Formats: sequence, structure tokens, C-alpha cells
Amino acid sequence: MNIKQLHYFHELAHHRHFAKAAKACHITQPTLSASITALEKNLGTDLVVRTSQFVALTEAGELVRQYAERMLLEQEALKQELTRFHGELSGTLRIGIVPQSNVDIMPLIASYKARYPDIVIRLSVMSNEALLVQLELHQCDIGLGFDESLSAPNRRAFHLYPQGHNRMALLMSRSAAAALGNGAPITLASLQDKPLVLPSRNMQFRQYLDLAAERAGISLKMVLETDSLFHLTSAVHHQLGWAIVSAGLAHSASQLSDLDYRLLEPLDVGCTLFMTRQHSITPAMRAFLALVTETMPSHDRCV
Repeated sequence: MNIKQLHYFHELAHHRHFAKAAKACHITQPTLSASITALEKNLGTDLVVRTSQFVALTEAGELVRQYAERMLLEQEALKQELTRFHGELSGTLRIGIVPQSNVDIMPLIASYKARYPDIVIRLSVMSNEALLVQLELHQCDIGLGFDESLSAPNRRAFHLYPQGHNRMALLMSRSAAAALGNGAPITLASLQDKPLVLPSRNMQFRQYLDLAAERAGISLKMVLETDSLFHLTSAVHHQLGWAIVSAGLAHSASQLSDLDYRLLEPLDVGCTLFMTRQHSITPAMRAFLALVTETMPSHDRCV
């Protein structure tokens, strides 16, 4: 048994498909199959239930997957540690984020890359539920999500770095914002008859919004819903309506396009936090989390 065999097996367990795993490993499918067979022979047990294609992991295969995952993560951590002897820290950092939160992650990434230019960052956008799964499976190193979906086992399994309570905002054209003036935050009730562009119902942020509207006893006039933040912002730009988004997204959109925003009255829309596993922490992860702690004002954090 060697690290390369464990890597091939881990990719197969992840993709659940021989051809896709072979492609991910940059080898041929026969080479992958031969490596898995050799690993099974070496361990003295079947790891994969298969006919001509991958079917599932055996019970022993699932156990080997878990150990292989930890060993490969430790190998990556060791490689990153050793890069320090040759100059700058290098390696890969995988970050998963929910579509809307109060934290604009790009300034953090820009600061991080300025300090560690040789780290490759892989940023993925996903639902809060998918984020928790990927963290549990060690397919993601650091997650930026919402606290509401965290179970008691999650809270024990992850290191948590609360970042603050989410705020909702109304994203609009600059002319519409000028007409509203710079007064107090807008109430949700005042938007009942306004054409609104909203995130899709399967998104955690939208669920917070629907719950707030239900508690206020109001209904919102939706003209478009989308799970694409780009198209949501574009819809506002093309004057289809106003968008209810996170304050963080509204601030970023106003800087990147000819749009403006106004905060909504404070609503219960959860807390944003960074999450990471408690074990197999790589130097790249430690460096990013140190930056998170360093740049986040303590008075803004959730308690």
C-alpha cells in the first residue's frame, strides 16, 4: 500500500465512477482499476462492490476511505509545512461559501494572496446544507455559512468563528435611492406593493426573508426569483425591480456597478460564521483563519 494508491482510491470513492476518477487522477481507467485491485490484494479485502462499473464501497472500503482521507490531508499539511524551509508558503486552500452572507470574502482573499501569493485558492459557492456536508467529508477546508443549520454534532466537530449578525438591504438604482433619501432603515411592510427580485426559495437567505414576512403578516410582490447573484444584480440594473439581498452583497454590488442600496430594519436573519474542521489543519488554513481573527472587529461578532 502506498500514498498514490490511497489517492486513487480516495478519488474513486469521491466520484463514484471509474472514468471520472481516472480523469481526476490524470491516468487511464485500466491503470486506476489495476491500482484499486492491487490495494485490495494488499489489504486482503474487497473495497468496492462493482460489476463493470463502480457500484458502492464495501464496509471495509468506507473505513479505508476515512483513513485515506486523513492520511492525504496530513500529507498536504506536511508538504505545506516543508515549503516554509524553501521560502513562501505554498499549497491549496479550498473555501466554500453560501451565496449571501454579511461578509464580503474578496477583501479577505485579496489580503491573504498579498501575504501568501503561492497559495492556490479554490472558491466554491454552495447551499448551507452542502457546505456542512463538504466540511464533514473534508472536501472543503474552510466554510463561510450560517449558524442556524448547525447541529450539536456540527458544533462539536467544527471550529467556529462567528462574524456577526446578518442584515438585509434593498438593492436599487441610484435614482431610486436618491428619491428615498438617507433616512431610517426601510421597513419590510413598506415593500408590499413594490416589484421585488428575490433569491430562490431553496436558498437559506430567502428562507430567512420568507419567515420575516410571515411574522410581519405581509406578502411580497415578486417579479423574478433566481439562485444566480449575477442575474439578481443584473435584474436590478435593468430595472425589473428592487432586490432584497444581504447587506454584504448590496455593499459589494454598489461598488462594482451603478447601483445603490438602503438597509432594511433589523430582522432575525441568522449569524454568519467561518467554520473549519478540528483536525488536519494545514498551514494554509491556519494562516487564513489568523487573518479572519485579525481583521474582524470583536464588537461585531455574534455571541
